[in-house]
Amino acid sequence: MPATVKRFSAVADPHEIHQYLKADGVVVIEGAATQHTIDSVIDEVGPISEGQTFALAGKSMTFATSLLMNPLYIDLTKRILTDTCIIYYENERTVSTSDPQVSQTSIITAQPGSAAWGLRRQDECHHITHPAKREADIGIAYAATDITAKTGAIRVVIGSNNWTDLRDPTEKEEYLVELRKGDALLWLGSTYFGQTANTSTTQTSILLSAIATAGFRRQEENQYLAIPWEVAEKYPTEVQRFLGYSVSRPYGGSVEHMEPLDFLKVKGNWSKYIPVDLI
Repeated sequence: MPATVKRFSAVADPHEIHQYLKADGVVVIEGAATQHTIDSVIDEVGPISEGQTFALAGKSMTFATSLLMNPLYIDLTKRILTDTCIIYYENERTVSTSDPQVSQTSIITAQPGSAAWGLRRQDECHHITHPAKREADIGIAYAATDITAKTGAIRVVIGSNNWTDLRDPTEKEEYLVELRKGDALLWLGSTYFGQTANTSTTQTSILLSAIATAGFRRQEENQYLAIPWEVAEKYPTEVQRFLGYSVSRPYGGSVEHMEPLDFLKVKGNWSKYIPVDLI
C-alpha cells in the first residue's frame, strides 16, 4: 500500500505529531489557522506578486504574532531544534541551551499557468550531510487558498528525511498534498518537497510559510535587515526573541556581551545595563 501523509487536527498531541515527523518528514495539520486569521494576513500584506515574497514576518503583524507563533509549531521547533551543550569554566560545568530561531518567512504564490518548482531540501543552505544527525530546519506552510492538484499541489517525498545524499527522488516516489484554506503542512528541512504547476486558468494559490532553524545556525534570511527594527520593536518580546534578538547560549549573537534586546533598550550604554549570565 503506497505511503500517505498523515493528517492531524490542530489540537492533536504534539508528541504523536513529532513521532510521525521523525519517521515521514512531513505531516498535515487540518484547521491550523482560522480563515479570518488568514484573510487578515492577506489584507495586511496588500498586493502579492507572483513567486516568492520574503520577510513576511515584517509585512504582517498578524502573521508574526499569530501564525508564526502557533503554539503547536513552537512546541515542535523546540522538540526538534533545541540543543544543549556542557560548558566548562573555572572548575564548574554548566548546561547551556540554544533555542530555535526564525530562518525565513515568505509567501509562495502560483498564478494560473505558473510552472512547477522542483524538489529540494530546505536545509541545503546549512550544509547538512544526510541522513542528518541533527535536523537543521522545520517549516510550516499555511494554505491561504485551497491548494489543489489544479492550482499547485505540494510535492513531498515521504521518508526522504532518512535518505543519504546519494539517493535521488523519482516521480514515482512523490506524494501530492492538497490543502484546504487554513490547513498547514509541517515538514523537516531534510525532506524533499516542491510544488506542481498551476494548470488552472482562473485560480491563484497562496502559501504563507515560516522556516525555523537552530539558534546556533545562520539564518537563511537575515531577519535584522529583512525586518526593520522600527517594525520588530512593535512586536511582543517572544516574537522578537524568535526572530533572533536573543543569545544562543553560550554567547552566540550577543552585542557588547549583552542580550540584543537589552543592548537596544540601553542603546549600548553600559552604565544603564544590569549584567546577566549569558552561559
